[in-house]
Amino acid sequence: MISKTTENYTKRFVIYTYVLFWIMVLSLGRIVQLLGGNSWIMQWVIVICSWTPTIVLLVLFKKIFPESTVKDFYKKAFGRTLSIPLLLVVALIQMLIFITSVYIVSLQKGVPLLMLLDYSFSTIISGFFFTLLQGATGEESGWRGFLQPAIEEKSSIIKSSLIVGLIWTFWHAPLWFLSTGYAGLELIKYIVSFIICIISFAVIIGICYDRCKNLFVPIWMHFMLNFFLVAFIGKIVDLIIWLAVFYFITALGFILWHKNKISS
Repeated sequence: MISKTTENYTKRFVIYTYVLFWIMVLSLGRIVQLLGGNSWIMQWVIVICSWTPTIVLLVLFKKIFPESTVKDFYKKAFGRTLSIPLLLVVALIQMLIFITSVYIVSLQKGVPLLMLLDYSFSTIISGFFFTLLQGATGEESGWRGFLQPAIEEKSSIIKSSLIVGLIWTFWHAPLWFLSTGYAGLELIKYIVSFIICIISFAVIIGICYDRCKNLFVPIWMHFMLNFFLVAFIGKIVDLIIWLAVFYFITALGFILWHKNKISS
């Protein structure tokens, strides 16, 4: 059960996470720019900054959970039995969404699908390494381990997922301007598509996490989303438009499935 003090610290958690992340990204990002914008260094900046939700959670931990320990928190978070069929199904859905989106981009650009993908050993290994360190493992203790259950104390699964999705989406805002290289109309298309994609994905994660309350579920889904993108070598703005479309449609399907499960 979430501590009664949680409500008082939920807003603080969000504010502190935003402030810390934005300060780190803007300061470290500026340093990278001064060093010539090295992409490898920028990857490490993103890795470090992606851990801000967990860092803030650990700093506030004793105030949020005064009668618990970090060890107990993670023991409970990963204690539930995993649903292997659920993990396989969501991974398959994510793979189909990615491949379909890449295929549509290939048709739009008039190039073979494989021309837009790089599955070389070096790309996959380095991509796996950085994806493992950032995003999923760095963020989910905060977003789904703490924030989602805290909001669910007073809201439904769907509403809570939408709220977390909004918070999660705009937390990324500095990266839209620092790491994409887009401007003008392309930047607007990227931001709008990103918002739709991530909020839709947050709803899917929330529903799946409700079905299997093991923190590995959102970590797995978040990891798969990022890892598939590693292989794409086209313009990400072209891809994310279609990812947004298909994740939005998929989210609607998951909402119907969730409501059907509740009513049955």
